[in-house]
Amino acid sequence: MRSHENLGEFLEGRSAYLDSATNTPMYRRVRAMLEDLLARGVFDGGRPMPSTRYLAQELGVSRNTVAAAYDELIALGVIESRPRSGLYAAAPLTRTPSAESSPPAPPVDWSTLLQPRESVEFTRTLGHPDAFDYPYPFISSQPELRSFPVRGWLRAASEAMTGPHLRYSVRDAVDQDDPLLVEALRKEILPSRGIEAAADEILVTSGTQQGLSLIADVLLRPDKIMGFENPGYLDAMHIFKRSGVELSPIPVDGRGAVFDRSTVFDAMYLTPSHHHPTNVTLSLPRRKLLLELLEERNGFVIEDDYDSEFRFRGRSTPSLKSLGDNRRVIYLGSFSKFLSAGLRIGYIVADPPVIAALRAERHHRTKHLPGHIQRSLALFVMSGDYHKVLRSHRRRLKQNWEIITESINKYMPRVETPSFPPGGVSVWYTGPEDLDAAELTERAALQGILVADGSRYFFPGTGSRNCLRLGFGSIDQNSIEPGIALLGGIAHRLLDESRRISE
Repeated sequence: MRSHENLGEFLEGRSAYLDSATNTPMYRRVRAMLEDLLARGVFDGGRPMPSTRYLAQELGVSRNTVAAAYDELIALGVIESRPRSGLYAAAPLTRTPSAESSPPAPPVDWSTLLQPRESVEFTRTLGHPDAFDYPYPFISSQPELRSFPVRGWLRAASEAMTGPHLRYSVRDAVDQDDPLLVEALRKEILPSRGIEAAADEILVTSGTQQGLSLIADVLLRPDKIMGFENPGYLDAMHIFKRSGVELSPIPVDGRGAVFDRSTVFDAMYLTPSHHHPTNVTLSLPRRKLLLELLEERNGFVIEDDYDSEFRFRGRSTPSLKSLGDNRRVIYLGSFSKFLSAGLRIGYIVADPPVIAALRAERHHRTKHLPGHIQRSLALFVMSGDYHKVLRSHRRRLKQNWEIITESINKYMPRVETPSFPPGGVSVWYTGPEDLDAAELTERAALQGILVADGSRYFFPGTGSRNCLRLGFGSIDQNSIEPGIALLGGIAHRLLDESRRISE
């Protein structure tokens, strides 16, 4: 065993590398130990590395484990194999000072490297990736897990990897979208919103947020004023603010965004079908006035139609994009509120020059969405499963809406009987003026209840503190009334405490 007489003393004290408490594979632990010995110069001066048999015996591991560690060191160029001689430290060996003999490197001052972004005064959207760990998730960001059409989706996903579909699932499409998905949007999805669109008027996006970000970069400038619903969609506020555009708050009443010919704006962002977050619908007279104003001002409007599929009474109000001369309407749709937020699929419908510019911008970010996801969704829609599951989902949500509105009237403190628009995936609750919704939200979370503090949705300094947004699309139907009853109890106690203090 040439030149290994003293190797044992170097191996002593290195048992920490082989600590069984770690989840790191054993061969990786052996490799780390060898790298440390190499860095200390143990194998300098032409001294060969120990044989796999010898090292395995000394360490009490298998020869295969040692061989795997050596293979990685050879692949990394740390050691080299010499014919008929053995393994040696690669020359020249790069020395790494040991942690024991050198001070730790100073932390990187990333503040000198990170590009500054415009200060954004709005609060951030609160995501709840662990929402389904709570017994009462009154959120609107994703459908209930059991509502996802697992079997239908698996059929479509499997078919997408066979026959003529495979090439579209795995190809590099450069900046193009799946033609079958575009066709499905044109023939199966958009007609229900009264929209006719050619293929060159559609762009598939990674959810609505990517669509908003692309639009902001292509169409918005610091010298423009964008009218924005107040309260409104927080993520859109952040995205547009970062573009440098001036956001002008537009109040909202029972008929949607409030504006007239005196309202100053170059562009507008609206959620007209179901206002985010109050759920009211923009009236038809205001829609027609908006289109007139846009024509007069050479402006445009972004119509975020995120959950228009869910109308529980009467017919849905036609989309802005379906009215009159709609060339100035940039329409955004999404599959997040019905199918799955995790699939991250949305789309934009706009005039061809706008779509071309957005496509070019997307190309330098993500090229396109994963082909397999696009083809799977296209097949899922074209098979009829989409519409079948949508009908079932709409029935379930209608029942949920009826239960939650009745429960709110029964258990929550109120000043007058509230009016809840019949649609969407959430309701907007306004309590007594002295109800602190932020405090209520925190206390509710401790009891397993997830709700959204309504004050977060307003422009700074403009909102009221007594509002809650309660989603009913994610929660099990049997949990709605017990959850609202528990929430109502917390709210009543909070009000009693507040009133005793003020007396």
